[in-house]
Amino acid sequence: MRLILKDRKPEVPGVESFIFEPKEQLFWKAGQFLHYVLHHEPTDDRGSDRWFTVASAPSEGHVMLTTRFAEKNESSFKKALKGLKIGEAIEVSDVDGDFLVENMDAEYVFIAGGIGITPFRSILKELEHAGKKIHATLLYSNRDEYIPYKEELDALDANNPHLKIVYIVGGRIDETAIRKAAPELQKPVFYISGPEPMVNALNNMLKGMGVPEINFKGDWFPGYTAED
Repeated sequence: MRLILKDRKPEVPGVESFIFEPKEQLFWKAGQFLHYVLHHEPTDDRGSDRWFTVASAPSEGHVMLTTRFAEKNESSFKKALKGLKIGEAIEVSDVDGDFLVENMDAEYVFIAGGIGITPFRSILKELEHAGKKIHATLLYSNRDEYIPYKEELDALDANNPHLKIVYIVGGRIDETAIRKAAPELQKPVFYISGPEPMVNALNNMLKGMGVPEINFKGDWFPGYTAED
């Protein structure tokens, strides 16, 4: 299936959203990802395809891809994406992923690192559209004060008394932050999204804190460092 680029939106320095219109009807659930193919030459050893979480909610009616661009050593795919013009197309397939929130009776701790916020934006926007008030604390770490989606997240927070967002700037989410968000570690379900090293480290941290593995789920972004 082809998606046509209809808009581009800078989020913060180095992070941009690409808004696509599907040429055919496309179904996905909030928190899922798509396989993207962008043919380009020359192609580096990482190839012409990538997997990105759909940052938009299904109710928004478009596909939004939000990504961070490196200051140097950019992949050929990212260079081609950056050069994409309004009206041009990208190919997608294989809607997949189980990073879904389906139990509204549970309590959640969402943990996002940098660009790992994308599935949480989709999930929270879709729940707001459906009029559902999730019980959740979102721990969101960024390397600097330029925080993607901050205005949208603050609006979601203001509209849901059961949602709390904690921004962590210039540092990492540690055991102290987790215990503050979840004094009863056995109670909430933990969702972790971000660069693969970060997700793996937090998985190990939660295990060491005694959180049952059945109570946490990860969504990792290959190709990013722990600081992204």
